[in-house]
Amino acid sequence: MIRKFFIGFFLGLTFVANANNRSAELARLDSVLARQPYYLKVREQHIEQLKIHLQHEQRVQQRLRLYNEIYQNYYVFQFDSAMKYINESIEYAVKTGQTSYYAQNVIQKADLLSIGGLYSQALESLSLLKPSALPDTLKFNYYLTLFHTYVYWADYCSDAIYAPRYREIGRQNLVSAMPFLNKRDKRYSYYMGEYSGYILNNPLEARKYYLQSVATMPEDTRIHAMACFALACNYNAAGDTDDYENYLLMACISDAKSLTMENMALQNLAMYTLEHGEGTLAIEDAQRYINISLNNAKFYNSRLRIIEVSNRLPIIVNSYQRQLQQTNSFFRNSLLVISVFAIFLFISIGFIFKQNNRLTHSRRKLQESNHRLSEMNERQSLLNEQLYELNEKLVVTNKKREGLVKLYIDLCSRFINRLKKQQTLVKRKIKANQAQELLTQLSSDRLSEEDAATFLLRFDKAFLDLYPTFPAELNALLRPGDQILQPDKLTMTTEQRIMALVRLGVTESSEIANLLFYSPQTIYNYRSAMRAKAFDKDNFEKLVAQLCTVIHD
Repeated sequence: MIRKFFIGFFLGLTFVANANNRSAELARLDSVLARQPYYLKVREQHIEQLKIHLQHEQRVQQRLRLYNEIYQNYYVFQFDSAMKYINESIEYAVKTGQTSYYAQNVIQKADLLSIGGLYSQALESLSLLKPSALPDTLKFNYYLTLFHTYVYWADYCSDAIYAPRYREIGRQNLVSAMPFLNKRDKRYSYYMGEYSGYILNNPLEARKYYLQSVATMPEDTRIHAMACFALACNYNAAGDTDDYENYLLMACISDAKSLTMENMALQNLAMYTLEHGEGTLAIEDAQRYINISLNNAKFYNSRLRIIEVSNRLPIIVNSYQRQLQQTNSFFRNSLLVISVFAIFLFISIGFIFKQNNRLTHSRRKLQESNHRLSEMNERQSLLNEQLYELNEKLVVTNKKREGLVKLYIDLCSRFINRLKKQQTLVKRKIKANQAQELLTQLSSDRLSEEDAATFLLRFDKAFLDLYPTFPAELNALLRPGDQILQPDKLTMTTEQRIMALVRLGVTESSEIANLLFYSPQTIYNYRSAMRAKAFDKDNFEKLVAQLCTVIHD
């Protein structure tokens, strides 16, 4: 049971990995196809440089090499241009007596004719050569070209009479070619794969060589593209669709990067996408790939490939039309259902609209109530804040009043103690018949001055603690040049003390004089002098009584 679980788990992981890899390869193919105009421009610029070099080159060997390089660039890129330069190269080789280059060019021309679907003309071109007189490297190319010509011809006929015959002749020529294949040839692995598949009928051996070729050849070469396409066909024959799709995509990418306009991979990908894709998107992708294949075939001017694409294009168009008919049928049925729903919807909308009006009216009333409630809450919050502030001030005031009570008790205690001491002193002096000394001691001003100073200091502290802004507010009632300078923050002047008592409600001069240890006349003089300094002389003391209405912290 556990073994089955792990097998299923790893198969699932493999499936996900393959799906992700296919998506990445499809995205890369689309990116490469989008850059094909850039690759075309680079190839054409390179060919133009070779042509300019050819015009100025006079050496025979160098000119023949340039002809061959131009031909190789046109080989699977543009049929007519490749044919033009291979013919010019043949004429120049004949003219200069270069038999080796002549034989090489004739074989290359035959190969080009076979790709273009001109099979009899390819055989006619090869008939100009005697294989026994060719060097080994050209013998391999000679027989290989015969192999390609007959295999392509068999694929073109695709019948029960000529196709098997041509395919057998092609296999015989491949057998003849293989003894002349050099192991150092970069195509060695690929053609060993061809030999293993076509002659030995050993697909696993062929797959091994194709994989070696894919691993060793650059991605932007035709031989890499051919090896990938051969691997795709190999895996497809074995029923391995995942690897078939993977290597088919690699072949398409390699064809696009090497500008192989004469190709089969993109056509096969279009048909595979049509068969295995899903819905309209698969048809659109298949149509896009087949259109690119058709444009490539037209650019290359390959009649055979144009015919092949033209035969496959109607299949995609018919699939698209069937998909379109199914879509239209679906839309018609959907339209009918939508119409029924629309009628029901209109009835529902009317009912909903009516209910919505009621709901809107209710919401408006609720909103108004909420708004009023919000305003009341805000006012209540403001009142709460004000109440909090007043409570805080009341607490502070109470603390200050407690301080005043403590001061009052302290003063009373001092004077009670003082009175007890005097009472004791009087009794003792009378008992001792020291009345005259007692009288002298009681007549002394030192004790009264000391008591007065203590009282005034404590009075200043208590009053300023309760009304800290009193000096500043009192000065505000006086003219600028007559304002009172306070000795320090905890002490008041005589004028300030008199006005402080007026603020506390003590208005009689005699009472003020008793509290401040002055005569009534002196107090009167001070009050008169203060009124003279005020802005409002008549209402000065009334204004003083109204000072410090707000108790500060």
